[in-house]
Amino acid sequence: MTLLTRPVPDKAGVEHRVLRDRAAMAGAAAAWRDLEARAADPLTYFQGYDWCECWIAAFAGPKCRPEIHTLWQGKQLVAVWPLMLTGGALKRLEPLGWPHSQYANLLADPALGANAVAMLLEGMAGAGHDLALLDSVPDGSALAGLLGETPPLTPLAGSAAMLDLAAFATPEAYAAGLSKTQRRNRNRRRNALARHGALSFDVLFPGEAGFAEGVEACIRHKRQWLRETGRRSTGLAFDGFGRFLAALPGDRAALSGTCLSVLKAGDRIVAGEIGFLHHSHYYAYLGAFDWALREASPGKVQMDMTVSWLIGHGAKTYDLLGNPADYKESWSNRTLGLNTYALPANLAGRTYAGLWTARLRPGLKRLYLGLPNGLRRLARFGQSVGLFLMIA
Repeated sequence: MTLLTRPVPDKAGVEHRVLRDRAAMAGAAAAWRDLEARAADPLTYFQGYDWCECWIAAFAGPKCRPEIHTLWQGKQLVAVWPLMLTGGALKRLEPLGWPHSQYANLLADPALGANAVAMLLEGMAGAGHDLALLDSVPDGSALAGLLGETPPLTPLAGSAAMLDLAAFATPEAYAAGLSKTQRRNRNRRRNALARHGALSFDVLFPGEAGFAEGVEACIRHKRQWLRETGRRSTGLAFDGFGRFLAALPGDRAALSGTCLSVLKAGDRIVAGEIGFLHHSHYYAYLGAFDWALREASPGKVQMDMTVSWLIGHGAKTYDLLGNPADYKESWSNRTLGLNTYALPANLAGRTYAGLWTARLRPGLKRLYLGLPNGLRRLARFGQSVGLFLMIA
C-alpha cells in the first residue's frame, strides 16, 4: 500500500493523505462512499469510488498512477480530489480517469470550511509533476471554488448542454410540451423504424439480461459512426474500453450508477445509450445508433424514450455533457459553463501550458473538425494521424 500522510494540527485536526495505489484506495472505500452520500453533489459521479477504482483497474500502468488527495478528520473522510500522474518526460497531474471522465471536480463534506479544503492545493507540491492540467471544471463546482482567483485558459472554455427534467411532472406532460412540428417528426421517425420490426424500449442495469450485449452493440455502432464521419475518439481508442463500461456497477432499486437504454426494432438493437445516474442527475455518456438506419434517426427516438423514462423515475436533469453540437442544443434548455485550468509547477510546465495547451492544441483541433468528412478520414489514416490522436 502506497500512502503519504501529512498531519496539519492547526486546521481543526485535519490530516492530508495521498492514495497512490489500489490497495490504498480500497482501504478508503467505505469512507469514500460515505462522503459521496453526505456531499450529495450531482456533478461528482466521476469522482466517486466506483468509477475511480474501475478505471484504475482497467487502465493504470507505469506511465499512469493514482494521485488521490484526501482530507481526514479522525476516521472520517471529509474531502477527495482524485487525480493521476501521467506522462513521460513531462509529468502531468490530470483528473483521474481522463479522457473518459467528463467533469473535473472534487468531493467535499458540506461542513468542511474553505480553509481546510485549501490544503488539497497545498498538498500537491510533493507530487513530482511539471503541470496540473484540469479540464472541464464546472462553473460553481467545489473544484472551481478551490481554484478561486486562478484564471482559466480562455481558448478552452466550453459548456455542457442540459435538459431540466424537473419542469415536467410526468412523461405525458413532457410530450404535451412538444411543438406540433416536434410531435409530427417524432411520429414519423417511430413509424419509419417500425417498418424494420416492432419497436421496444428498455433501460437495463448491470447484471440484467442483455446488459453486456447491449454495451457491446453501443460500442460497435459508435465506432462505425466514427469511421463513417471521419471522426476520432481518444476514449474509444483505449483497449478494453467496452469491458470497462460493462464492469461499472449500477443499481436499479437505488436508481444509481450505470444503466443502458436499449431501443430495438424486432430483435435488432437500432440505438442505445450508456448513462450514469447520480443523485437524480443523469449523464448521457455514450449514445450510438445503427448506421444503416440513420435516415430514420433511431438515436433521436431512443433519446426521446430515455427522457420519458427518466421523468417517470424522478430524475431531475438530462445531461448531454460537453463538446457542443447542434443536436445537443435542440435537446437542452440550459447550459453549464466548463473551464480548463493549468497550474504549472516549473518552467517546463509553464511552457507546455502556454504554448501547446492554450494555443496550438485548440487551433489544430478547430482546423481538423472543420475539414469535410472525406478529408478527416484521410487525416485519420494518413501519416499525420499521430498528431490528431493528440488533439481529438
